[in-house]
Amino acid sequence: MHKLICIYLSFSLLLLLTGCSDALELNRRAFVMGVALDETEEGKVMLTTQVYTPSPQDGIGNKGKIYHNVRTTDDTVVQALRDIPIHIGRKAHWGHLRSIVIGEELARNKGIAEILEFFYRDHEPRITSSIMISKGKAADYLEKEPWMEMTPGQQMLVNEEASAKFSNKTIKTTLLTLILQMRSEVGNSFIPQVYIEEKHETPSTSVAGIFLLKKDKLIGHLPPGNIASLQIIRNEYQGGMFQLLPCQTEPDNIEVVEVVSSQTTLQPVIKDDSLIVQVSNKMEVALQELKCSNTDKPEKENEFVERLEQELKKELKETVTLLQEKQFDAIDLGNKVYSQDPALWKSWKNNWDQRFADSDFEFEVKIRIITHGTTSGKPVFSE
Repeated sequence: MHKLICIYLSFSLLLLLTGCSDALELNRRAFVMGVALDETEEGKVMLTTQVYTPSPQDGIGNKGKIYHNVRTTDDTVVQALRDIPIHIGRKAHWGHLRSIVIGEELARNKGIAEILEFFYRDHEPRITSSIMISKGKAADYLEKEPWMEMTPGQQMLVNEEASAKFSNKTIKTTLLTLILQMRSEVGNSFIPQVYIEEKHETPSTSVAGIFLLKKDKLIGHLPPGNIASLQIIRNEYQGGMFQLLPCQTEPDNIEVVEVVSSQTTLQPVIKDDSLIVQVSNKMEVALQELKCSNTDKPEKENEFVERLEQELKKELKETVTLLQEKQFDAIDLGNKVYSQDPALWKSWKNNWDQRFADSDFEFEVKIRIITHGTTSGKPVFSE
């Protein structure tokens, strides 16, 4: 009898469980791959949403276009996205969002925090979604045919990742890294720049350089040529090619080394009311192209390494000087001062931009050649 009562109670509890009647089936969802946000002439927000639209294969196995761009306009981002279903008959699903592109004009006129409010508050968008700011209208970038990927949104994502990791021309930014920067003590942040490269037969979307934001407002730009140095100072350099111009009589001859490893320490030294910043870098390189140098003997290799160290030190100084001119701490120096002395930072925080500009930087660079490649340490075609 006791056993029968237990079985009866178990079945009763099962009947009380709710089903999934309120859940949306896959064929009632529109999976968002990319988003572009622009400002209209009337000051409204224009939202261009790229959704995945599976297309059937033709007779020989080819697929047609698998994405469609939906454009909605309203006073806010949330109001604009709520109108997506009236055009496609499906609810937008944000769990597969790859990239967010913000038009430069919108970024200048509105705060980034206001623009991205929905993507942080809603539970669906990926916190790892990439963010970029475009030259010109952001919507145009979702119209460009991808070269290698299936959708423009995915193409911009991989372009940003490759540009940061292999070309050292930008710094990858996601929803997560952006909010961490904006909520740090300094509050400065940066977002990659995406632009349309017109010189190719088929115009492509390229990612290089970064836009600088202070208190979530766009205030400037750092060109691609300074990004590698910034990565090195921030200790985020993952490897790449470093160029050296060693021949004074042949300035067009460029010699190249590959960076195998790079480690940088940045130490703020506080003396009374002044700040000295010690930047120390250790780098291991492999020879890639030699045009007029010779490293087949220890003394010649030491001479080459010394010139390489001086050139790297020069580039690091140039990047820091550019940031000081802009009064923009992009190297987390203020955050390090805060960690080292919170009480002192409290008195420095309000005029930190000027203090950063007035700080003295000292650079120490140590480079070691770990391989000359498959040939000796001199130009391959030298006599």
